[in-house]
Amino acid sequence: MTAVGMNNLWNYIQGLSLSAKNQAWLAARLTEASLHQKTKNKKKKLSKEIEAIPEEYRCDPYEISPSGDPFFADKRNVEELRSLPQPRLYHEEIRAEREPQRIVILCAL
Repeated sequence: MTAVGMNNLWNYIQGLSLSAKNQAWLAARLTEASLHQKTKNKKKKLSKEIEAIPEEYRCDPYEISPSGDPFFADKRNVEELRSLPQPRLYHEEIRAEREPQRIVILCAL
């Protein structure tokens, strides 16, 4: 859910006239769902490649890459990638080289 969607949901919930009992019920359901999701994520079976990485160097590859590539499950690889200089984009180089131009229009009356 996007930040805008989350804000809209929060505004909707605040607009409801909930009693303390209703608020406690809602909080319990949200907490329960959150805990269920966390345990569900932990139960994922690790691939053989990820299991081969020592546990102190393991991290969640989905936090870095949507594909979940096992390369990103090793903190050493991630740290190495982050330490490399970031390439400059071609259009940024051109923009930096250009001087702003001023146009002056003279009118005779």
